[in-house]
Amino acid sequence: MAENRGVGPFTEAELRARCMAILEKVGMPREAAEHVAACLVLAELRGVRSHGVTRMPVYVERIRRGSMDPKATPVVLRETAAVAVMDARNGHGIPVGAQAMDLAIAKARAAGVGVVTVRNSNHFGMAWYFVKRAVEQDMIGVAMSNADSFVAPWGAGKRYLGTNPMAVGIPAGEEVPIGLDMATSVVAHGKIKLAYDSGQPIPLGWALDASGAPTTDPAKALEGALLPFGEAKGSAISLIIDMLCGPLAGALTGPFIAPLFTAVDRPQGLGHFFMAVNVAAFADLATYKREVDEAIRRIHALPPAAGFDRVLVPGELELEREREARKTGIFLAEPAARDLEALEKSLNIA
Repeated sequence: MAENRGVGPFTEAELRARCMAILEKVGMPREAAEHVAACLVLAELRGVRSHGVTRMPVYVERIRRGSMDPKATPVVLRETAAVAVMDARNGHGIPVGAQAMDLAIAKARAAGVGVVTVRNSNHFGMAWYFVKRAVEQDMIGVAMSNADSFVAPWGAGKRYLGTNPMAVGIPAGEEVPIGLDMATSVVAHGKIKLAYDSGQPIPLGWALDASGAPTTDPAKALEGALLPFGEAKGSAISLIIDMLCGPLAGALTGPFIAPLFTAVDRPQGLGHFFMAVNVAAFADLATYKREVDEAIRRIHALPPAAGFDRVLVPGELELEREREARKTGIFLAEPAARDLEALEKSLNIA
């Protein structure tokens, strides 16, 4: 164990294999298990612990209780040259998300743009996992999901919206791709859960308690509501994501989605939205990449503000963490490491 880092180090391959073994043991086919494991471990590599291995227990519990079908085969319900609507049929959100983004990429290759929505889905992990697939094909990628009601709209003292994450990836040439991946709450729900599990307070401004008052107690925050980032602006963006992933996709909206952790007997009914934009259909690809590189370099060259030692573009810090973790190994938060071992023990996995 390394001081202040957690339990480890583990290799990427080791953690993926352990997650896959657990998922396959509870009935998930290998290809789907590979996607879930890859997404969770990529989150750990990038330092996004809230969407990493810590999610394994609730995934397994939902499968065991029958509220998520590990063997579900998604189907396409509607389709045009640039658009498709998929039904996840209550499968895991990560495998269907990868399938939906790959379909959007294929449509963008032919039509310039591809948009695929998904209904009847479940938690889809870290949104960057899907956007990365488009960026690697020299396309701009967008991924969004709604989520169960946990965020108070700006001015409200009670939860209504989900954390409703979104990710956007912009391919570059020699520089790193620009990669936005964020919840529309001040922080992801998973960060509150991690603080609760580790017995740590949360900063003021993250959440409200059940009475609508600000709190630093993660237990009270879990009973209350998260706050939207950027006050009214973040609240508006969250509502728009809910409308794109809910009514447009034929899925549920925040107040009607089954909470991931507390309603484990009910399918979540989530909706997702994926878009791929084929850069080459709009501009010369080499020129575009060069111009993105130049923009990134101009940002890097700006003088840092007080308290900063350098200026980064979105996603750059996470990519640096990912590269470093591949060298030094992955350190899991202690509760996540314990939960992983407990799952293996309960399933008789050596």
